[in-house]
Amino acid sequence: MRHTLIVIASVMLAACDIGSTASVRAPEQAKAEFQVAPGDFAVEPCSDETNSPCALVHAGGKSFLFGAPAGLSGDLTAERLANLDGSLLFSLLPRDIEGLDEVRNRGWRAGRADALVVAGPEGTGEMLEALNLAYEQPDALSFVDEGAPRGGFDAALLQGGVEVLSQALAFDTGDVKVVGLAASGPYITYRIGYRDLSGNWHDLVLRPCTGPEAAAADYESAPRSQTVLSCDGEGADMAWPLTEPVKISG
Repeated sequence: MRHTLIVIASVMLAACDIGSTASVRAPEQAKAEFQVAPGDFAVEPCSDETNSPCALVHAGGKSFLFGAPAGLSGDLTAERLANLDGSLLFSLLPRDIEGLDEVRNRGWRAGRADALVVAGPEGTGEMLEALNLAYEQPDALSFVDEGAPRGGFDAALLQGGVEVLSQALAFDTGDVKVVGLAASGPYITYRIGYRDLSGNWHDLVLRPCTGPEAAAADYESAPRSQTVLSCDGEGADMAWPLTEPVKISG
């Protein structure tokens, strides 16, 4: 089994190298970084593929990456990747995880201080163990040849978070709650709830194409607003691929 995991991780890394080269923008084409205040609730795009969604969500000074398609790191600065509070996978299909090593490596070199917590469908922890193992030797060589990255050696690791089997609270910081919802298919839908400085809750639903519908939120405060990002024809307020940053509140 251990050998199988190493092979899977190696194949995934090879696929990432092929796909990411063509996706990274040239420096002269890079967009100006979207500015977010500590009290903002906002979402940024990080993929131009409808079937490989990706979004960077900012809420109350925290930032969470949803989805990890190939080439996503070309859309996000190294500082953004280094300061992630968590990563959440929409599925374990190759097209939805091929960019995870980019997030891992660029964030680590840019000064990530701790292991990045990654939540996702059942099997996410096993996949992360394989990826960490595949990078064990390259990390050691990089450490010797290039010196210690600012974050330290242990910060390179990907740490398994909550695995969503049906419905699970993936992150809860008090004013930010991320709930994952799974059904019979391979996809996870996420509902992000943010309580603003006035005490009002706002919902952002990130639903991949054919992903399960989000259940009603259960928060203490009212009123609350809900914004849905999904596919065309699904009653969504916004559709994949997201092309511009959107501020939900703040």
